Amino acid sequence: MFKYATLRVRVVFRSRRRVVTVVVALVVAGLAVGAVPAAVGDDADSGVVDVAVTGEGAATVENDQQFVWRDRQTDVVATVVDYVRQSDSRYDTYWVRLTRDGDREYQPRTDDSIAVEEVTLRELEERNVTLSVPSGELSTGVHELHVSMYEPSTGANVRVNETTVSVRVVKESGDLDRDGLRNVDEVSEGTELLTADTDEDGLEDGVEVHVFGSDPTVVDTDDDGVPDADEVQNATAPDLVDTDDDSLVDLGEILNRTSPSAEDTDLDGLPDPVERELGTDPRERDTDGDGLADAVEVGVYGTDPTATDTDDDGLTDGEEVQRFGTDPTDADTDGDGTPDGREVLAGTDPTEAPTDDGDGGGDGSESGALFGALTPVQELGAVLARVVTGMVGGGL
Repeated sequence: MFKYATLRVRVVFRSRRRVVTVVVALVVAGLAVGAVPAAVGDDADSGVVDVAVTGEGAATVENDQQFVWRDRQTDVVATVVDYVRQSDSRYDTYWVRLTRDGDREYQPRTDDSIAVEEVTLRELEERNVTLSVPSGELSTGVHELHVSMYEPSTGANVRVNETTVSVRVVKESGDLDRDGLRNVDEVSEGTELLTADTDEDGLEDGVEVHVFGSDPTVVDTDDDGVPDADEVQNATAPDLVDTDDDSLVDLGEILNRTSPSAEDTDLDGLPDPVERELGTDPRERDTDGDGLADAVEVGVYGTDPTATDTDDDGLTDGEEVQRFGTDPTDADTDGDGTPDGREVLAGTDPTEAPTDDGDGGGDGSESGALFGALTPVQELGAVLARVVTGMVGGGL
């Protein structure tokens, strides 16, 4: 006679990433032996009490679904416990099977098991039994596998109990979510097999891994405050806090509207952090608009790139360098006592020392004669200088 008792069996899915435990209700057939009936209290924790999917074939668990590799051996480990308490010295032999279908009886001569193991247990002894699924045994797709324990001593190898394990068989070289990342790479990267964009940052997993080198499991790989997708849009590296290595973090450059991917945003010869120290605009090649690039002012002439007229002589730095040949850092280039700007307005040469004509006066006192000797081009230049510098007549 058989008795049936309901017990709860834990099915444990294992992978390299996590372990998921599912509790399954089972119906247990209790076999009365001799004059000693099977007690429900004794049977409640007997038979197959735990199942785990392990081995090289155990890929990962996603949405409570165990994935296994088709071309690798998968081990189904069943924890079994002796069925009926009779005597501490009694040993019983059982069959533990892994099958595609649930069979109430087991006939070894017509065995269609995926795997079967014989185990001898002492009264209420617990032991793990490994049932191996050979490589290529299961086709791709979902399979319901039955893990069953049978009692041979009945003569009919009657099933003690069973549970089922659902596995989805996939190929390592496949790409279930079509995100450009192979299934085996998804597992190694920690991404999801069924979700193209695991971290939901707008970049598919395959693009993050193969193109940008970012982490497909986090929104901001380098934790610099700029999401990976925004880094891509700004031409920065998602895995570098300071893409252009200019000592300014990408987020700061983006907020300040400088280029986080170029050390010198305005291509004026001064790196962005240097411009910040000098007070110049890293987005403008000529911050003060005097006709000289910032780097030229700093590196060549020693002028102030933030001031139009460094020596305050009435001529812009650009005019002094490009038109009159005067020193933009010296208000009186020829040292005659008359500022360069006034000499230009007076028509004298600001680059030549005072003329010794016996009148005791410098160039400034002889402005009329010299101005009258200017060529038409020089006269035009003097007029333009007045306009540019905002000077009128002898207002210096």
